[in-house]
Amino acid sequence: MTKKLIKLSIAIVVIAGVVGSSFSAKAYPMFLRKAQKFGAKNCLFCHKHPEGGEGWNERGQWLIAEKERRKADAVDVEWLADYKEGAKKDAENTDNKENKENKENKENKENKEEPKKKEKPNQ
Repeated sequence: MTKKLIKLSIAIVVIAGVVGSSFSAKAYPMFLRKAQKFGAKNCLFCHKHPEGGEGWNERGQWLIAEKERRKADAVDVEWLADYKEGAKKDAENTDNKENKENKENKENKENKEEPKKKEKPNQ
């Protein structure tokens, strides 16, 4: 009787380990299924690691930021419809371009004012 109880306990532990490890390896397969319509082939669509988990790429970080912006309890994969590839890079490039243009405009304005200042004392 004791041997059967030990064998049963071992079997339960092994089954629990197998089931538990399958959940951690594919914690949210439903996310992947939903994200497939947006082009996802595996967890690397939003994660930095092929098995998912913590560590998100630009798309995953966008989803997390979107969750906070919407004050949602969880990420909704459907939000990917609003995601623009490279949106963060485009925003940075736009900011850099605007800063460069502002700097050039300021320099041009200063260059135009300098000759006027020089002309006034001579008049």
